[in-house]
This record gives sequence, structure tokens and C-alpha cells, in this order.
Amino acid sequence: MNRFDITERPKQWLVALVALAFTFMLVVPGCASEAADKATGSAAGENATEQAAQTAEDEGPLEAGEAAGDIIVPVSITMPESANAEPETIEVTVPAGATVLDALQATGWDVQTEDSDYGMFVTAINGVANGSEGEASGWIYTVSDESVMEACNARVLTDGDSVQWSFYVG
Repeated sequence: MNRFDITERPKQWLVALVALAFTFMLVVPGCASEAADKATGSAAGENATEQAAQTAEDEGPLEAGEAAGDIIVPVSITMPESANAEPETIEVTVPAGATVLDALQATGWDVQTEDSDYGMFVTAINGVANGSEGEASGWIYTVSDESVMEACNARVLTDGDSVQWSFYVG
């Protein structure tokens, strides 16, 4: 049997194509740039200010070292097996209205991004680059265990959110 003959293994090929399509939808939008934030203008800033004021009113007095409107977000990373690195989680403090990209950059990890028609997307974290484990491999993220189909600088975080970055090997 020829292992590349799609008539003999239609289910395996279908699963592979679905996985590739899913990866494409997650990796291509990847992570958008600050340019998208600038394009939204001051309206986004006004909304963030209103949200911060409401949050401060709801939460009461601040604890030492915490600024008005700051939120704490756990950011996790899971590297590919070939990196021989354990999963890691860092809690970062970011201002209300911060994005997934802001939280990732606040970890201090080495983050590389690239501009695209969809905005910026993550091309590498801590030296592990998209495509390094095969053509379809790359970084994807979830927020509070839910898949997100928008650029990471377009996804605004709220109190209680967590971010998980994983390296998909297709």
C-alpha cells in the first residue's frame, strides 16, 4: 500500500486536512500589532478608562503595589517536546484594557512578532520559531481555556482571564 494514496486512507487524510485548516486559522491571525490599537483611535482608550473606573469602584481599596485598573493574568507557555523545557506559568500585572500580546510581552520572555494583513502574529517565543517542527507548526493561544479566533493584540483581557501559549506541531 502506498502511504500517500488518499483513496486507501481517507479518514487519516481528512483528519490531517482538518488539523491543518485549524492550525492555519489559529496561526495566521496569530498576534496583531499595536497598529491595530492605534487604528481604533481614542475610543478604545475612553472605553478602557471607563472600564478601569468601574472596576476600581467595584473592587474597593487597592492593595500595596497595585495601580488603579491593574489586573493579574497568569500566562503559561508549553514548548514542543524537542525544546526539552517544562511548561511554565508567570503571573503578570497589566493595566485594564491590556491585550494578550501585552501580557505575553510582560512575562519577559523573548517574543518575536511579524506584521501581516491580519496584524502582527507571534513568530517565536524563547527561540522556538514557527515552522521549526514542520511547515504547519507554530504558536497558538487560548484565553481561559477557550480558542480565540482574533489577533492577540485585539483580544482584550479582563480580570480572571488566563492565557495559554502552546506550540502546535502539525
